[in-house]
Amino acid sequence: MKLSLLTFNIARDMPLEEVIRVAKETGFAAIEFRAEANHAHGVEPSLSAEERQQVRRKMEDAYLATSCIGTSSRFESPDPEARKQMVEHTKQFVELASDLHCGRVRVFGNDLPKGVDSADCTKYVGDCLRELGEHAEPLGVDVLLEMHGQFNFWQYTLAAVEHAAHPRVDIVYNCDPRDVIAGSIAETYSHVWDRIRHIHLHELDSSYPYKELFGLLRTDGYDGYLSSEIEGSTDPERVLGLYSALFYAWARG
Repeated sequence: MKLSLLTFNIARDMPLEEVIRVAKETGFAAIEFRAEANHAHGVEPSLSAEERQQVRRKMEDAYLATSCIGTSSRFESPDPEARKQMVEHTKQFVELASDLHCGRVRVFGNDLPKGVDSADCTKYVGDCLRELGEHAEPLGVDVLLEMHGQFNFWQYTLAAVEHAAHPRVDIVYNCDPRDVIAGSIAETYSHVWDRIRHIHLHELDSSYPYKELFGLLRTDGYDGYLSSEIEGSTDPERVLGLYSALFYAWARG
């Protein structure tokens, strides 16, 4: 298991050089860049080929990986033209990830539109994911649907990725209190564990059973990234240092 710093929200105001320095100095192995959210790092599809190369070199010089590009892309619209436009928009982020030697792009379901049957919605989300997977395959990038919004319900997310039926399409597991049943996440986790290719953590001092999660991940041999999606702080370096120390203590058992 490897810890990634997600720039949303604690590092949203850090320029690229600063977030790289802070990640390296506080014990993170990677950075997940949240795009389309006016973050100061500026890692967006608007970067030129030369600028993308510069970002990649700065990360490599710091021995950091780019774990994921987090988009705002959502595919639940009942309007086929809107979905088509969103797919084309998202292809830019797949190409950006490839140029940064990043193997993952995060996308959303996200909610069930009013009056739309859940089975129909998961199918057209899956259709979008399949098209993106086909675009991403030669570029070496995974397109990962986050368990978020109403799609936090594992049945919706799993139905969409299974309908996509593409080897480049899978899941971002989002540590949400709604997953907890009778104090445990085991039931929810059991349905998706073999589709998880990226994980979003939140505040480690919350009531979410993180120790149980880490134990399940160790048992299943998960060796991917877990990204710290946490709130801002007046002393972010101290918070991130404590966060990484607690993460590694739990990850090692």
